[in-house]
Amino acid sequence: MVEAVIENDALRLKTDPEKGAGIVCFYRKTKGRELAIMPDAEKPEGAPEMASFLMVPYSNRIENGAFSFQGEKYELENGEEHALHGAVRFLPWQVISQSATSVVMRFDSSLHRKVNWPWPFTTEVVYELHEDVFASSLKLINNGATPMPAGMGWHPFFSRGLTRTGEPLYLEINLPRVFPDDNDNRIPSGPSRPVPPELDFSREKLLDPGLFIDNCFIYEGGNGHLRWPESGVTALFQCSPECSHLVFYNPPGTFFALEPVTNANNGVNLFDKGGPDSGIVVLGTGEVLEASCSIRVRAS
Repeated sequence: MVEAVIENDALRLKTDPEKGAGIVCFYRKTKGRELAIMPDAEKPEGAPEMASFLMVPYSNRIENGAFSFQGEKYELENGEEHALHGAVRFLPWQVISQSATSVVMRFDSSLHRKVNWPWPFTTEVVYELHEDVFASSLKLINNGATPMPAGMGWHPFFSRGLTRTGEPLYLEINLPRVFPDDNDNRIPSGPSRPVPPELDFSREKLLDPGLFIDNCFIYEGGNGHLRWPESGVTALFQCSPECSHLVFYNPPGTFFALEPVTNANNGVNLFDKGGPDSGIVVLGTGEVLEASCSIRVRAS
């Protein structure tokens, strides 16, 4: 593993440029110990493959790997798995610059023999630490000769317990609408609708590990928080307006995911059908899509 580690007095983050510029681990330092805010992918006990990864040039799934755009039909590889999580998560990125508390990495599709996307593109991510804040910005550039549909986002996992298994965890986030998944395939089966009470976290409440969630939501306000009262830790997040959607994955086990993204699941097909909540942005030649997110991790 080729690692890029950034660190300050409060936070430590490790990323792997060779594996999609994904995050290997993210820790909060407090009272002489480190707490894994994101599950450490180097730990063997049931951790995800990466603590967080990037989804570019689309988020989540494209149904059957096929879509139409401006009258042309396109088919991606891995269509039987609904062309999952973008085209860059397993490919190497270049480290452009690095300091003790920041790292900038870039991916240029033209430098790779085969990338699973019809248009050439460049994407760049910044990870940086400021006191107790981890900030990230992401940008995507269309290098093709024709317009392309675009989307992107982050896929961070979070630890359900910081100091013990079964530690209570509370969540507050404004997700007023959810896309139905009547076919149980993570592809929206209709337009977004108001969230039912069990999925309403607009006021802080306990996140029950027994409540299975794997849905795409409309994300309003760009903020929210997680709170582990026993550990004395609160993670407050703030995302830019481009992050109009959020994928919420709450399986049984030791971790879950809150994924700020710019487009809905199957967004390119929703866009082609004129869906109002697709989140897809059309980038002309040389145009740029940018977004940012930050997490302030307070410890008492």
